[in-house]
Amino acid sequence: MNIYRGIGVSDGVAIGKVLMINSAFMQYPRIELDDDSKVPIEIDRIRQAQLSIEEQLDQTMAQSTDILPEEMRSVFVSYKLFIRDKRFVPAIEKRITRDKINAEWALIHVMADLEKQFKQIQDPYIRSRFNDIRQLGERLMNSLLQKPFLDLTQLKHQVIIVCHDISPADSFHLAKANILGIITELGGMASHTSILARAMNIPAVVGLQDATLRLIDDDLIILDGNSGEVIDHPSDEAINEKLNKLERISFYQNQLQKLAEVDCELSDGRKIDLAANIDFLTELKQIGDLKIPSVGLIRTEFLFLMDESFPDEEEQLALYKQIIEAIDYKPVTIRTWDIGGDKPSKVIKEYMDEANPALGLRAIRVCLKYDDLFRIQIRAILRASENSQINLMIPMVTRIDEVLKTKKIIVEELQKLNVKADNLQIGCMIETPASIFIIDELLDQLDFVSIGSNDLIQYALAVDRMNEHVADLFNPFHPAILSMLEKVVISANRMNKDVSICGELAADPVMQMFLIGVGEVTFSMSPNHILQTKKILKKVDTATCKKIAFQFMNKHSFEESNQYVQQLKDQYLEEITD
Repeated sequence: MNIYRGIGVSDGVAIGKVLMINSAFMQYPRIELDDDSKVPIEIDRIRQAQLSIEEQLDQTMAQSTDILPEEMRSVFVSYKLFIRDKRFVPAIEKRITRDKINAEWALIHVMADLEKQFKQIQDPYIRSRFNDIRQLGERLMNSLLQKPFLDLTQLKHQVIIVCHDISPADSFHLAKANILGIITELGGMASHTSILARAMNIPAVVGLQDATLRLIDDDLIILDGNSGEVIDHPSDEAINEKLNKLERISFYQNQLQKLAEVDCELSDGRKIDLAANIDFLTELKQIGDLKIPSVGLIRTEFLFLMDESFPDEEEQLALYKQIIEAIDYKPVTIRTWDIGGDKPSKVIKEYMDEANPALGLRAIRVCLKYDDLFRIQIRAILRASENSQINLMIPMVTRIDEVLKTKKIIVEELQKLNVKADNLQIGCMIETPASIFIIDELLDQLDFVSIGSNDLIQYALAVDRMNEHVADLFNPFHPAILSMLEKVVISANRMNKDVSICGELAADPVMQMFLIGVGEVTFSMSPNHILQTKKILKKVDTATCKKIAFQFMNKHSFEESNQYVQQLKDQYLEEITD
């Protein structure tokens, strides 16, 4: 019996046999062209493969209409755009001509170049998008090798899929297939495989290094989508243990569902405001199902991430209206484009290769530099705000003039449009140390602020959480971070301005208790965390949270804070099944 660990991204336990899907890149032949007359032949092969893939994508789009959500199917369009992009097939043709090599080998070189470029991107979400490009390369290689892609819908027995990764263009087959679970070598919580697995309630573990080498076809395995554990050749005892765990998880989830109808409140009756972060349209249904009162963050750049160009005003307006209608006109906070820097845009090509993108031209800096594009988004938001409660949020603010210039643009566009936006509120993200030092000046000009914890921690502690050598230093309970958070909440409360925290940290129970002890805060998180938050916070009262906050503010070292965090987790999270 062997036990491996990856990242559990879709809850549940699966017990079954492995179906291995090997990478096409493991099968390519290297051929050096000994005659210039063979170069056009190889170029024609890659072009024919390109046309074949486009036809496959068209067919997949047609077949998936009633199966996948719109934003998943839109990835197929993005694939078609990329396979026609000058950085892809033309780059392969250039390699064939220059190096006198066959199409397969040229494809490998181009994919390696693209992978190197994506690895330099700091944002984990954008970096993970290379997985989709790799899948497109897999399809192209299969076409060159005349190797058909495995049709999962033809499976006669239930299996656990093990592969390097699954692309959205292939994943719609999962809905029709006998799939018990999914294991991939690549991916994270935000990857398409993870999102789709959760949407289809398929247990999944991603990021399991060398899974395709460690596991073998027809092996009996256990997949634990909660813990990320994969057990090869499990004993009867291990199987029984996982089956019992599945029963406990099911019971716990059923208990949580009862909380959808009740407000989030502490044991002393103090109500706590919760909101949802939305990255994908598939999550909108949960707003109604879980009775979530508002949407605290919509990251607009993710909704159009793979587009070849910026969407025009009407496209954006249609999307914003779709969101507003889907959540039954509840309050919604729309963050303006957080692009550039480590989220390169095909429109802003000259800034795609910055040496230090995290500190470069991004977010509001990009928007104010390219204010023609910014104004298009502002107009769409303003038009959508009629008869709706929309909060407009500015990302990555470091200077007060960035807020003033944005407000000026809003006023100018309001006058041009002649629309009423009486309910429009304007706020900004607090995600840089600079914004905390000028928090009072910002609050003078704004209706609300929202703490962006991931970037704030990275900038304040000078730690790249994706760098394995220093990732353990990325700690939200560092005394410096807690002092920053306290300052923001106290300042906002004193000036009667709304303050929220979004991102992964907003769903951390210990951080919730700390911030509740400091003051009034809204917690904006993934809809999946809402019910568990209600259950945990019902166990504490205001006095307890104030005591917790006081204790944290008197911890003066990294180690002291960590020990106290573990103590609180042991005390309040013990009943949650692992």
